[in-house]
Amino acid sequence: MQIDIPLTGPQKEFVMCQSPYPAMVAGLGAGKTYAATVRFTIQMMQEKGINTLLGMPTYDLLRMRAMPGFEEVLTQIGLPFKTNKSEYFIDVIGYGKIYFRSYDRPERWVAFEVAKTLLDEIDTLPKEKAELVWRKASERTRQKCKSGNSIGVVTTPDQGINGFVYQKWVKQAQEGYELIKASTLSNPYLPDSYVQQIRNNYDPILAELYINGEFVSLNDKKVYHFFDREKHNTDRTLQKGERIYIGVDFNVGGCCATVWVIDGNIPIAVDEFLSHDTQDFVNNLASRYRDNKLIVYPDASGSKNTSNAVASDIDIINNAGFAVDAPLANPYVRDRINCMNALFAHEKILVNTNKCPELTHSLETQGYTDKNEPEKFNDHPAIDDWNDATGYFIHRRFQILRPSKPVGYN
Repeated sequence: MQIDIPLTGPQKEFVMCQSPYPAMVAGLGAGKTYAATVRFTIQMMQEKGINTLLGMPTYDLLRMRAMPGFEEVLTQIGLPFKTNKSEYFIDVIGYGKIYFRSYDRPERWVAFEVAKTLLDEIDTLPKEKAELVWRKASERTRQKCKSGNSIGVVTTPDQGINGFVYQKWVKQAQEGYELIKASTLSNPYLPDSYVQQIRNNYDPILAELYINGEFVSLNDKKVYHFFDREKHNTDRTLQKGERIYIGVDFNVGGCCATVWVIDGNIPIAVDEFLSHDTQDFVNNLASRYRDNKLIVYPDASGSKNTSNAVASDIDIINNAGFAVDAPLANPYVRDRINCMNALFAHEKILVNTNKCPELTHSLETQGYTDKNEPEKFNDHPAIDDWNDATGYFIHRRFQILRPSKPVGYN
């Protein structure tokens, strides 16, 4: 069967790559997921009877992007198929099955085998989690086939030079590992404004990563390397009656809280305070900000029993009558850091350094460990506590959203 699907240069290179371990490392919007879809479809047409596996970070992504993408391509080519949404597979009639699995619980990748695997956005995971996903994929990719088993990767290089993909395809590359680079600019179907959206959303280092798909160093400086106490300083103070937003990190002996107002769409740190425990934190809210409406943005792990033996930290705040805005789970530490650095880089965040000396010091001094992780300290309060408290609020209210893809985009 002859198929005619338009592909960009990097997409075609990945789709036709004969290496057992190809990796398409790409910028946002470069069409990596579409390339993975086409590669799988062609492989199944070339060798009837083989099964394939596509992995993605979440089942939501599989349900909303991956499965409809395959349905679209299969329909375009004219191959009959049946989709099993509850079991997450597509049966391409007469050819084989395409299994879809999330990285949430890779240890549950059991009871099936495939000839070909593709891992989409694996570099969004911390290196240890990515290594686990790779091992589990390797265990499943064992179905006998004439063309030989293969495991491919399509991803943005989110973890930079400290991630799994850089280690596997650059630093420790072996025979059979082929790296294909794809810039956002390689996709002619994107609107002109798309690249500018990326530059507006991210700090300059991440913009390079997300436009050109380059492996960059994310930790060769301080954690918050775009913070400048002079450039980001303000004399703005808290006014009576205005709404405030409080980020808090729970620790017995050192619950750190930073207090924010929002002017326009600019978050401004106007105060900070320390509490012994969660109950003391609640007492501080009542005594210090009785004339202000407030929302608390806590560490999401505070929904469990942490610093209080009876009630959870968040329950204590709720029971005291204060509004709480918290996700079910904390975001990745890297996501919080990237969000804050983007605001600092674009001068869309301010800190009253006189009112917030601990936060100012923490932003200036937190570095990375030898394991390329932000410094953490066992004694409380510590510099990481003040930064974490801030990050919970900033990420919740000013989360970075990747540019939306245009209709009809590959």
